[in-house]
Amino acid sequence: MRLLVLTEEVWNDKIYPNNVMTNWFENFDGRLANLYLASGMPDNPCCREYFQITDWMVLEKLVGGKDCGRWFVNQDCDRAGRTSRTSPDPIPGKYSWIRKGMKPVFGGLFRLLRDAAWLRVRWEEGMLMDFLEDFKPDVIFSLRFSSRRILYMERFLHSVTGAPVIAFTGDDEYSLRQINGSPLYWIRRLQLRRDIRRNAAFYGIYYTLSERQAKELKKALGVNSAVLYKGGDFSGALEEKRISRPIRMVYGGRLYCNRDKTLLSIARAIAAINREEVLVTLEIYTGDKPGKRKRKELDDGRSVFLKGFVNAGQLKQIYGEADIALHVESFDLKNRLLTRYSFSTKIVDCLASTCAVLAVGPYDNEGIRYLKKNRGAICIGKEEEIYPVLSHIISHPDKIEVYRRNAWKLGIKAHRKEEIRQRLREDMASLVKAGYTCQWKESTADCFHRILRRNWRL
Repeated sequence: MRLLVLTEEVWNDKIYPNNVMTNWFENFDGRLANLYLASGMPDNPCCREYFQITDWMVLEKLVGGKDCGRWFVNQDCDRAGRTSRTSPDPIPGKYSWIRKGMKPVFGGLFRLLRDAAWLRVRWEEGMLMDFLEDFKPDVIFSLRFSSRRILYMERFLHSVTGAPVIAFTGDDEYSLRQINGSPLYWIRRLQLRRDIRRNAAFYGIYYTLSERQAKELKKALGVNSAVLYKGGDFSGALEEKRISRPIRMVYGGRLYCNRDKTLLSIARAIAAINREEVLVTLEIYTGDKPGKRKRKELDDGRSVFLKGFVNAGQLKQIYGEADIALHVESFDLKNRLLTRYSFSTKIVDCLASTCAVLAVGPYDNEGIRYLKKNRGAICIGKEEEIYPVLSHIISHPDKIEVYRRNAWKLGIKAHRKEEIRQRLREDMASLVKAGYTCQWKESTADCFHRILRRNWRL
């Protein structure tokens, strides 16, 4: 099987250490290629063949008519995930510092302009067509996060290759239950919904991280939807672990979407519990840097310690020596709506950590809801419950062992990496075997361009 993976970000496990792509496609037994729409060089143990398109390349093609894209092979791709020295050097994000500074002010306008640029590019001739002619994908797997340009690439790749498209999203990219005061945001949101409806006609499978979202998309779009979780390593028996004194709690992950505010609430509860004696500690491992005021509470030197970034292997070792793996989500309304379908990949890491899992966040968040439903974690659904629940855990440390075993059982039941990979391969193989076709209603312009492409290929 020849699988073309379409991604918006570079497939680099050092930059994105929790990458689901490697989790799903490591040891893939077919031919694998990645078309990605970002700057930077890939670094993973799965894929050798790449085609790269960046915003800057698209702009150069529109302005100067320059051929767009970079096709290369990672010669040294192996299980260690080395990057070949003979591969092209990373393409720096030209003027990225300008874009970074303008994004908070002109972010909505920038995204609309970028969408317009990508949608104007025609790919019927050039290196991308050569790449597709050479690779001839049997299946296209598209991993996206609310992106119009990747939806456009899905349409183009499907129209040229005829291969079935499997889409995956971890975002609430279709509903209108959001809070945003920018008219530009809502213009783009409606455009995105229109594009998704158009593309849904040729989706073989539409994967999500949420059962609720899968059901709603099936109802709204009539697609074959399913849930695809990240897998974890649950091989072997759960080893015995002695509870530390003080109890050691560990958080590993980012602080965005106001997760830092939830951590602040936990830090304040811990400080109150430890007023006379240190009974519990919290270690926060993150590459994000909070402001000075927040840092004082998140790194008090007594109960809460703010550590730097650690890779996945180091975090696994840290979890192995800890008692509680912490997962948090935001309580504010805007981020609750934004992440309500979110099933953080960190949840599976927590389940596989050999620790008890403590999940703090609103119950309407899909990940928190899932853990509560399956008794896989000690769940706290309201900020005012943080202090009493933590106090109860410290008074009854035997609960840690109970939920440690619950987390491991849930991981074995639903998140074994080998079983998830096997199901994904079977889903792809069934589409290829069935000779999947779609009833795609083309516009006159789409039909015209398809005929031109067919004549060009002949």
